[in-house]
Amino acid sequence: MTEQDSREMPHRPRVARIGLHTQWLLRSWGHIVKRVEVGFDEIATGRPHCDGTEGLDARDQLESLIRRGGKRAERISVQVTALDERFLRATSPQPFSPVDANWWRYRNLD
Repeated sequence: MTEQDSREMPHRPRVARIGLHTQWLLRSWGHIVKRVEVGFDEIATGRPHCDGTEGLDARDQLESLIRRGGKRAERISVQVTALDERFLRATSPQPFSPVDANWWRYRNLD
């Protein structure tokens, strides 16, 4: 096959993928959303590493990936938006929270 022939072949569609680290971030954010929906205090273990804010930190990193833009950001944004909506329904806003800050850090875990 010559170079000219290969140019006329149709392209194989590429499967949209999200990297392993991004998958871990989405799982971490999803985990804290589930914990809040169930009742954060009801399933607290008392161990700081297990009950910490790892999911909130993951949400911070997801936000930075989304702000970079591009197709990858769009794919991430779709998944994060669904989790954000669930988190908003399960929590309430803290009074006097900063307007332009990361809103997920200023929610009461009802």
